[in-house]
Amino acid sequence: MGSISADSSPLIVIDGYPVPEGLSTLDMADIASIEVLKDAASAAIYGSRAANGVILVTTKEGNASKAKYSVKASTGLKWAYKLHPIMSSKDYYNMMGYEAALQNKSIAANDEAFGLINNYTDWQREGLQDTPQIHQVQLSVSGGKKDITYYISGNYAQEDGIMINSNYKRLNLRSRINAKLSKRVDLSLNVAPSYTKTETPSTNFIDFYRTPSFMPVRHTEETAALTGKAIGSWARGSDFSNIMYTREDGTQVKASPFNTSNNNPKSLMDTEERFKEDYNLQANSSINVQIMKGLTFTTSNGFYIKYRQNNEYRNYESRKDEESAMGTYKNRLYVDLLSENTLNYIGKKGKHDYAALLGYTAQTTSETTASIVGLGFPTDYVHTLNAATSFDVSQTNTIKFRTAMMSALARVNYSYADKYLVSASLRTDGSSLFADGKQWGWFPSVSLGWRASEEAFLKGVSWLNMLKLRASFGVTGNNNIPANSYYNLLYASNYALGSGTGALIPGLGKTTSTKGNHDITWEQTYEYNAGIDFSALDNRISLTLEGYYSITKQLLFKQPVVSFMGYSDYWNNIGRIRNSGIEIELNTHNIRTKNFEWTTSFNLSSNFNKLLELSGEERLISTGERNETYLAQVGHRAISFFGYKTDGVYLNQADLDASPHLASATPGSLKIVDINDDGVINDKDRTVIGNPFPKATWGISNTFRWKGFDLYFLIQGVSGLDVFNGDGYYTESKKFNRNYVKDRWISAEYPGDGRTPTVGSAGISWEFTDYMIEDGSFVALRDVVLGYTFDKKKLKKAGLNSLRLYASGQNLLYFWGKSYRGINPEARVTTGSYSSPLVNGYQRGGFPIQSTVNIGFELNF
Repeated sequence: MGSISADSSPLIVIDGYPVPEGLSTLDMADIASIEVLKDAASAAIYGSRAANGVILVTTKEGNASKAKYSVKASTGLKWAYKLHPIMSSKDYYNMMGYEAALQNKSIAANDEAFGLINNYTDWQREGLQDTPQIHQVQLSVSGGKKDITYYISGNYAQEDGIMINSNYKRLNLRSRINAKLSKRVDLSLNVAPSYTKTETPSTNFIDFYRTPSFMPVRHTEETAALTGKAIGSWARGSDFSNIMYTREDGTQVKASPFNTSNNNPKSLMDTEERFKEDYNLQANSSINVQIMKGLTFTTSNGFYIKYRQNNEYRNYESRKDEESAMGTYKNRLYVDLLSENTLNYIGKKGKHDYAALLGYTAQTTSETTASIVGLGFPTDYVHTLNAATSFDVSQTNTIKFRTAMMSALARVNYSYADKYLVSASLRTDGSSLFADGKQWGWFPSVSLGWRASEEAFLKGVSWLNMLKLRASFGVTGNNNIPANSYYNLLYASNYALGSGTGALIPGLGKTTSTKGNHDITWEQTYEYNAGIDFSALDNRISLTLEGYYSITKQLLFKQPVVSFMGYSDYWNNIGRIRNSGIEIELNTHNIRTKNFEWTTSFNLSSNFNKLLELSGEERLISTGERNETYLAQVGHRAISFFGYKTDGVYLNQADLDASPHLASATPGSLKIVDINDDGVINDKDRTVIGNPFPKATWGISNTFRWKGFDLYFLIQGVSGLDVFNGDGYYTESKKFNRNYVKDRWISAEYPGDGRTPTVGSAGISWEFTDYMIEDGSFVALRDVVLGYTFDKKKLKKAGLNSLRLYASGQNLLYFWGKSYRGINPEARVTTGSYSSPLVNGYQRGGFPIQSTVNIGFELNF
């Protein structure tokens, strides 16, 4: 965790151009190689953009040969790996009857309620597509002559989400031309346009599985007669609010799934549409001029353009009675221009190899967004804004900003006898995101390497192929904060004139929108790395061990302030955080014969972080949407779950009376531990109850080849982390979920396992407790591929170069801890307040794990 607030994504560089949007528009079939720069010395040459690592992607290029054609196609299916074990209404009624019988009671319900019990709607299935499919096809041609080569490809991908209204389409083209313009001048040109369309569900998956099965999607004759609603109209939870299961003691079990007038989740999906369309264009050129022997000048210039359209439309009465139709249109134009110019000198004298680089870069980014909301559409058949009868002025806006960065860089490399290696670099970046006097950051690095295997005393070790020791130090920066963060900004708002509420005078009031801070500057990470690279036994075993230690200073953070200041927060540099860890990578050739080969790759990483300083404060508490709290405390992990510990449940009234408790507690409620032993349960009893960071992340893959067959599988695992499963806070989802009701407390005579609370809100209140913290560790069979490559000699007779058929599967098998009661341990909420790294580890209503199977072919001719 390199930052507690600023963006912590790695820098993606495609063919020398840093792409702001990452790999989302790139077809994996176009990739020739991927290199990850993890240590600061390697990444420091990229300066501020490399604070969280660098991923270098090189795409395929043509060779000087006749045209070669490639066709790759695949098709497949998806399904939900696991769903929640939700009871039907009849199962729930039987469970409540069993519970009543244990207490010598019976459940009394009216005839209408009994009539509904046998109704069954599988609401989880209603939220999923029947047969989501995946289709992909890629065509490419490459070739060229001595002085010019080309590679051109096109790709179309269509992927249905397992949840309805979560589909994705992508169309992208890519061309790369390399030309030798003269004896001293080379040209490389890359152009990559793309189009994507992404549909987004209008509600969360939790709204499906929290809906009782007795409620139909649309009203039947039976439910229409009961509720007075029209046959075939959308059913709503409030339609059934008069249906109760009543016990003899007077307590009631409400049948209504929501305490709201909203339609059911299926209706929201069918009457609302949400999608975005992205039009992207990346283009860059590079010209290399050999000035003299060993000295080359390179100029690289390019641009990245993204135009996005967001469209939302909500039908009349889509959610509630008499609710107006609403349409939202947003667009965003993002333009990034970059120019990089370098002088590179490479020389050799005897056993001395040396290289030097000087460079200058200039980058400018502009962004324009506009949004408008139309209301009162007279018909649901016309969704364009010209059909709206009015507009919501409060949600109509335009935003424009422009940022720029200039950089200068230098690097020298030296090696002696290919044994002793030294590299040093220095880069300075100036960013318009900071005020005058704070704009420039300096990022040095140095690395040392020793190829010990080249020493005379190891030359005689026959089984040793390579042994290299290395160490490095580097500084990288982070300036990923919003534009204009150092400005004081005002916005115009309606002003109330006159007595009472007054008459609103548009745009006359001025309100502080953002408090500026001219003192904010670069967040900087100082990182130390040490590693060993080793290979032996004719390179059948290779091992890399690496350790790192880093301190990030001047952490960028949006610091909250007291409300009477007139604004809620401002950007500031507030503290320091430390990261340390190890990474291991092992590759082995287990068997290597003429017809059979078996290789294994294993990797493991472990990271530990600690907050060292927090602007003079000891701790910072952040809150999520369900009042759960996250603690950032100096001297401890950067983030921890912060709440109440529990010690089972209150077994009976005597237990409750003898223990400190909340006013809302009853027998069967969670027993909260009085941490400070003062006889009162309050905020002072909160403590660390979980850790959202994994202790270890690992993966192991095996590849088998026998004649024309190949088999590959990858297993990945994460261990030692906790998740906050917010599903349990929803009474509807909890009481129908078998995972939350087995072994539950029923009565003093039937306390269950003594740890699981009673059904309903009495069992789990809104207080944040460790009962909601679950083990997020898992092991997954991430990928399996079985393929067959036909004999080239036989294919040559048909004019083909190669043909491979394959079948693959992803996420086919999962294992997770017993305490985890969800369906996807990898799901996290990352929007809204959860977009901040300070509220990490929360999940609620996430998509099920998506398992897939594919069949495909790869043909070259």
